[in-house]
Amino acid sequence: MQPTDGQSLPVYPGDLKAALLHHAGMTRHPKGEATFQLAREIARLTTCCDPEIAYWFSRLVELIDDGVG
Repeated sequence: MQPTDGQSLPVYPGDLKAALLHHAGMTRHPKGEATFQLAREIARLTTCCDPEIAYWFSRLVELIDDGVG
């Protein structure tokens, strides 16, 4: 995440969805896309910034991981 001119909050300088799915090992997971979309919808209720999307995505991934074991 990097600060960008004209933005008060940091912005991811690439494809945030692809980066998060890859980092979490969910690129081909059947619920990967839905997990990212839900994180985006939750973030939209407040700041809807990239750091908040990443935060909610990581929390949702934890729930999925807990359900697998």
